[in-house]
Order: sequence, then C-alpha cells, then structure tokens
Amino acid sequence: MSALADAIMHARTRTDLGARSPFAGLRRRHARTVDVVAQSVAATAPAGVLLIHPAAAYARSGSFAFVDIAITITLVAGVALVIGIFARRVASTGSLYTFAARGLGRHVGLLTGVALGVGYVAVAMNTLASGSSRVAQLVAGSDAPPPWLVAVLVAAFGTVIAFVVARGLRISTRLLLVLEAVAVVTVLGLSLAALSVTRWDLGLLVPAPADFSLDAIITGVAFALIGFVGFESGAALGPETKRPFAAVPRGILVSVGATGLVMLVGTAAQLSIVAERPGTASLASVTGLASLIDVIIAISFLACALAMTTAAARLAFAMSREGLLPTLFGRTSRRGVPAAGGALLAAMVALVPVVLLAFGGSRQDLRIVTSPASIVGFVLAYALVCAAAPVFLARIGELTVRSAVLCGVPLVGLGAALAFYLSATLRDNPLGLLCVVTGLGALYAVGATRLARHPGIAARIGVHDWPVDADCLDGPVRG
Repeated sequence: MSALADAIMHARTRTDLGARSPFAGLRRRHARTVDVVAQSVAATAPAGVLLIHPAAAYARSGSFAFVDIAITITLVAGVALVIGIFARRVASTGSLYTFAARGLGRHVGLLTGVALGVGYVAVAMNTLASGSSRVAQLVAGSDAPPPWLVAVLVAAFGTVIAFVVARGLRISTRLLLVLEAVAVVTVLGLSLAALSVTRWDLGLLVPAPADFSLDAIITGVAFALIGFVGFESGAALGPETKRPFAAVPRGILVSVGATGLVMLVGTAAQLSIVAERPGTASLASVTGLASLIDVIIAISFLACALAMTTAAARLAFAMSREGLLPTLFGRTSRRGVPAAGGALLAAMVALVPVVLLAFGGSRQDLRIVTSPASIVGFVLAYALVCAAAPVFLARIGELTVRSAVLCGVPLVGLGAALAFYLSATLRDNPLGLLCVVTGLGALYAVGATRLARHPGIAARIGVHDWPVDADCLDGPVRG
C-alpha cells in the first residue's frame, strides 16, 4: 500500500463544515459527465427539431439557412461559456436561476427562474403532445388520428415520465442517452443518404454576397434558436454529479457541439434537396421513409419531454428549499430523488394537453401559447445570466476584459434575437404573446410578494450546494 493510500485510509473526516448542505436528502455526487450530456442533448431534441422544422426554416431564411445555423451555434456556444463561468464555481439544481441570483440579486434571479420554469414546462407539454401525436398517427395509420387516441397516449407517456423521474437521475439520463442516440444516429444517416442522392456542392451553403440580408439572418437565427433551447439543463444536475465544477461545463459544451453537428449536417441535406427539387424541403420526400421518420420524431420528442420534466423538477427543488415553492417539491424519496415534485410536474405537463383535447382543442391550439412561452422564457433566462456573469465576477474579484467581452457579445445577440422574435410574434400571434407575458408577470408578482412578506426567504435566494464533513478529509491547515 502506498503512503498516500495509507494516509487516506487512516484520515479523519472534517467536523467543522457542517453535516448538512441546503440540498440534504438529494443523492449527491453519483452522476457523470455522460449523464450531463445525455440530459442536455435530449432537452434540445436535435433529431426531432431537424425533422420537423427544415421546411419552415428554409421558408424563413432561404439560402441563409446554413449561415443562420452556424451563427446560432456560435451564439449558443458563447452562452454555454458564460454558464461555465458560474458552473465552475457554483453547483445548484436551480442552474440559471441560482446563477442570476448570485450575480444580480434575488429579484433578477426570481425573474430568471420564472422564465426558465415556464420554458421547461412549455417545451415539455409541446413535445409530449407532439410525440404522442406521431405515435397515434402510426397506430391509427392516418395523418389525422382521433383526438381520444392522442389523449390516451399523452396520459400513458406522461405516466411513464413520472415513473422514470421518480426512480432516479441515472435511470432517467441513461434512458435519454439511448433514445436520443438512436434518434440522432438515424437522422444523421438519413441526412447523409439525402446528400448522396442529390447533387450538391459547398456553394449551396454560402449565399451570394448580392443576396445578403440582415433581416433574413436575424429571422433565421431567432428561428434556429428553437433547436438549442434546453441545452443548459445539464447544469441542474450539478449537486448530483461527480466533480461538478469540471463535468457540468464540459458536458454543456459537448451537448452544444453535438446538437450543432446534427443541425449543420441536416441543414446541408435540406439545402441540397431544395436545390434539386424546388418546393420540397424534407428528408421523407427523398428517402421515402416517412414511417421511420415519424418514429424518430416521436422518440426524440418524448425523450425531450422527459428531459424537460427532469430539469423542471430540479429547478422546483431549489426553489422549494429556499421557501418560494411548497415543501412538496423539496422532499426527497429514499432514493435521494425529488420524486413527489417530479411526479406532480409530469402530471401537470400531461394534464393540460389531455384537457385541451377533451374539450375539442388540438395540438395547434396548445402551440399558440407553448411556442412563444418556450422561446421567450429560455432566451430571456439566457440573456439575464449573461448580464449577471460580469457582476458576479467583479464581486469575487475575477472580472477581466476578456470575460466581460465573452459575456457582452452573446448578451447583445440574444437581445437582438429576442426583440425581433417579440415583434414578429406580436404581429403573427398576439394572443399567444399576451398569454405568455401575462403569465410571466403574474408568476413574478406572486414570487416578489412572497419575498417582500418573508425576509427569511429573501435571504435564502441563490442557495447552492457546498461541501459537508463527509466530503472532506481532515488535515493540517495551510496558510
């Protein structure tokens, strides 16, 4: 036995750090980087988004589609680096909510948490309904399955999601890894097949300088952000991850790279299809595998619903431990999982589409609200975190010109994209935008009122995980 191993074996644990962290009861330090990657990639649902949105993306930005994706990847990578500034120093299931609170205070943190929570729930509802609808089409053998069948499948998949979330993080993320890996490999294969049967060259990917249009680029970037929202959700696994200050920043960057690769290859295939067959912009039209594509979309979207519900449960856990949400969301099971809160959120995610379908509504009616809620919620949260990072670094004496630029560039890009999206949505979907803005304002007002009435809760905002006695070995104090 080496001297180091002998010293570790006979060392005593520390007794001056405290026996409990704010997240006591949560199973800490058991997940790995691969779990963070699986969570983040599944939340973005790159396979499903690519197969659903290529025609719409081309219609919005035309020959700029590939350039828009490249710009969006750069923008999202910048946000990921900003998140890494916090993730290397703070581990919390509250992720961006906690980060913003540590930088700009409790009220900006509250707004970030509300926006992020609305985004998680909106995407979970939308993808659960979309994935269930695709399965219903396959079962019924029709593009217009009966609403009752879709409702039954939404309830069934919602129950499965509640069960998986309650069982634990490792089960959830490994299931996500398998599902999304199958979807991504398949969609990459279909994209490469499309490229092989069409005539294409690199000139298709770069528009002519004479066609340059700033409006087209901003439109495309704002739309392309749909394919990346949720990439940060792996940060919510920090307290449950081994070496969180290394695993979380690395996992988030890997997820951005993986999602970006799928989107770039898929967009290149789409442009080649459009060049050869004008008026067509789908892989199904070239491959003839419409049923397989429906299966991949269903898999990707149902995995996304699970990932978003997991992230929402972790966010609610942090807010509950601070006192903002009922204690139910902060309770853990014997497995060290916020099972009750996760199951309740899964039930809520499934209940809204089921009730809507029961009263004669449709998935399109749901999207009137969930689509703007997801984009506005996530982009607002990302922008607030980018604004909070320089203040946080200045407070701890680590602000540099480089880090200020790193935070400022994506903040400007996000601000421009959000402003453009708001103006476009106000024109095309004013009712949906009104519902989202009203909902965000109401939730923030409720939270702010609670902070004002309970100073003890206000003092706990921004709570994060910290080492306890069992995490450290006793030794001489070094000056």
